Amino acid sequence: MNGGTLSKIGRFIVAALLMVGTLGCGAAGLCGAAFTVLSLPALLSSGNDNYVGAVFVIAIPSLLIGGGLAWWCGRLLLRQARRNNSSRPEEQ
Repeated sequence: MNGGTLSKIGRFIVAALLMVGTLGCGAAGLCGAAFTVLSLPALLSSGNDNYVGAVFVIAIPSLLIGGGLAWWCGRLLLRQARRNNSSRPEEQ
């Protein structure tokens, strides 16, 4: 294996990890967003058995952290894809 092969394998591993991170963190952010939106009607209802605060304690950090990490991983993945495409010689 020469240096070119190792760098291709390394780029593939990094791209695969970024894809998994983007999908996984995006799913966590989406789940947090869904629970936040679904809990809003319970927040407006007046009831003694209202546990919406407990849902928000889990849902809002999941929304913010998952969404932020998905955005960051997606941005790095896009940057790596652009760098790989610009380093390739034009095929004609």
